[in-house]
Amino acid sequence: MWVAVFIVTTAICAVGWLTRYISCAALVYYMKMKEYKLPNNEEMEECTQFVTRHLFRQS
Repeated sequence: MWVAVFIVTTAICAVGWLTRYISCAALVYYMKMKEYKLPNNEEMEECTQFVTRHLFRQS
């Protein structure tokens, strides 16, 4: 019984992860196609910190 539950939850997570990966890859492709400047490592670190702070901010 528990094995079935774990299989189902793992499958649900796998679909979510695949969907997220495809969405991010599509966004990067769009940025390259429109010739937007991709962020460098410093900009990515700044953006990651911003998103992390706002994601875990308590309302």
